[in-house]
Order: sequence, then C-alpha cells, then structure tokens
Amino acid sequence: MTRKKLALIIGGAVAALLVVGGAVFVLTRSDSTKAAESEPTTSTTSTTAPLPVWPLTGVANAKASGPAHPAIVVKMDNSADARPQTGLNEADVVYELLVEGITRYALVFHSNLADPVGPVRSARSSDIDLVADLSTPLFVWSGANDGVIGEVNAAARKGILTDASYNATAPAYYRSNDREAPHNLYAHLPQVLQLKAPEKQGNPAPIFNFRKVVTAVATTTTSSSSSTTSKKSVSTTTTIAPTTTTTTLPGALTPGFTLDFGGVVVDYVWNPATKGWSRLQVDGSHPRAKSPTLDTAGVQVSPANVIVQFIDYGQSPSDSRSPMAITVGSGKVLIFTDGRVIAGTWSRPTADKPAVYTANDGTPILLTPGRTWVELPRIGSGLSVIDQATADAYLAIKG
Repeated sequence: MTRKKLALIIGGAVAALLVVGGAVFVLTRSDSTKAAESEPTTSTTSTTAPLPVWPLTGVANAKASGPAHPAIVVKMDNSADARPQTGLNEADVVYELLVEGITRYALVFHSNLADPVGPVRSARSSDIDLVADLSTPLFVWSGANDGVIGEVNAAARKGILTDASYNATAPAYYRSNDREAPHNLYAHLPQVLQLKAPEKQGNPAPIFNFRKVVTAVATTTTSSSSSTTSKKSVSTTTTIAPTTTTTTLPGALTPGFTLDFGGVVVDYVWNPATKGWSRLQVDGSHPRAKSPTLDTAGVQVSPANVIVQFIDYGQSPSDSRSPMAITVGSGKVLIFTDGRVIAGTWSRPTADKPAVYTANDGTPILLTPGRTWVELPRIGSGLSVIDQATADAYLAIKG
C-alpha cells in the first residue's frame, strides 16, 4: 500500500469519526435542549405568618388587623333586678368590685362591640384608677353625685378617659320597656364609638401576659411550569388550615372555688366543655337552682381566666357611704386558668400601668388567651376551693 493510499484511508477515517462525532454531538445536544424546553421548572415557597392578636384577650384572629379603635368601658348593674344582663359574654375583660352591699361590673369591650349592652349604671370614684391603664377608653355610664361627675370630668381633661356618658352621648342610649328604672338603660356600643371616639385613636395596649400561642395563617405552596416553546406557565396554590399550639401552665388542678365578697357570694367551676370557669351567684331572686350567671341569650358566663385580686377599700371622697376600690399598690392574688390555680402577688405602682402578676416562685403568671374576669374582693374576704362532687353538681344546674 502506497503512502498516498494510506493517507487517504486515514483521512477518510478521521472524517468519518468527525461526522459520527458531530452526529452524536448534535443528537446529544438536540436531546438536552428538548429536555430543557419540555421539562417543567418547579419552585416551592412555604410561608407561615402569625395571625394578628387582640390586645386584651391574646386571641389570634384575622379580624384583629381591622381598623384600630379605643376600648369601651361600660358600668353595669349587678343587682338581682338587673339579671340577666346583656353583653356579659362579649366583654374582653370584666371587673367586679364592691359598692354598697352588692357588687357592680365594669365591662371592657374591644374585640367585639356588643349591641346593645346594659343595664348601664352610675360611675364611682373607684373607676378613675380602674380604667387608667386602658389607653384612654370611652367611658359609658349614667348617673352620679356631683363629686363623682367632677372626678370623671377631671379624668377626661387629663386624657385618662373619654366621657361617653348618657348626658354626653344621648343618641346612643335608650330605655327598655320590659324593666323598671334604674335597671332599664342600655347603650349601642357601635354608635358610642362613632359618636365619641377621638380621630385616629389606636387600640389599647395589652394589660395581661398570655401564654405563648403559635398560630399560622396558612402554608402556601406555589408550583410554576414554563416552556420556551409553548410560552405557557401554570401556578397552583395549596392552603393548609391554621394550626395552634400552646405551652403548659403551672399551678395546682382545682375543680372550682367560692368567693365571699361580703354580701355577695359567687362560685366559679372549671367547665371542660367550655374550657372556662362557669359562674354562679345566689341572691334574693336567684336561689341555688337558678344561680348560674346568664346573659339575656341564656348563655352562662364562663371566662377562660378568673383573677382574684385582693385589694383595700377606702372611702370615696365624693360620698362617705361609698366604698372606693384601691387598685394601685400591691397584694396577694389567685389566678384561675386552664383548670388550675396559681398563687402569687400583684403590683401596680401607678394607675397608668396595668398590674403585674407574679407567681410565688418569682415567674410571671401567664393567662390563657380568652376573656378574663377580675374579681376585686376586700383583703380578708373568704375564698374556699370546692370539691369535684360539688363542682359537678353546680355544672348540672341549668338555671
């Protein structure tokens, strides 16, 4: 074989390899391009955002991000003739304090503006300090002596509260025909808010510490498919229901308790069905068989938390016959939450700040998110724990 023929054969073989190699390369390149154009590109994004929380209940709810507005405090009758009251189960916080021989309520509304509420009753000297930590609430009341009226007016000038009394906000009030005065005055809270809320006033600051609750709005997964040849894209969204977890509370398990205000005796029983403390009160018109504290809808009061805060009572500067609750200072406290009782102390050095509750071991006392009733008995008032059999018997009373 001549060198020329050998060269031609080698050259041809190389050329063939190049062609084959080129063909393989082109084939491989064609396959990978096709795969890139047809195979979807997927990106997944998972987001977990906490729900907004109502400041006075610690309850997470999407509605809590709605328009900000002040709290509304309503003075409410608790005489036998006033029962059942309207709005008891819609208040975020309820204070119960002594007046002359009975107790009276101060209901704090924010997350839900009940309509109507009542019976609305008079202001007292105790109320000024009581509401001073609620970020200038609207104050709903009717009737008082000249001295108390002067105290409320002075508090309004100082920015402690906004006067939303019957005299200041008459269109929002009405008299019911099914009860006798003075137990028949009611108020429309949405109208009170519309008439008296200062422009651009925000929500109240929190006054309690609540257990940590982690609540997710949703988990969203988004998948996108795209093609350079089809120019199409597809996205899908999956929403998973919110989840909530809570921490475990300290304290001793208790079925319930009886509190003697001195003239008024109330019972609270842990109710597993409502996850709250069902309230009962025996008085002249409500014997034990009819003792459950009901609202006008027939629903028994059963708050998530009951704070029994022992305080001193002085004498009203406006009426020597009227006891005045001293809610600035310090003292003993029992907090009932999640079926348990936690013993500790309360401290409130100034009226513009809420009370701080500390367990006997020095740790902060955390409440269960939900509504709270704050009982303000005189120091030395009797409190006794009831046994399970008694608690079961009280829960069986339907009223």
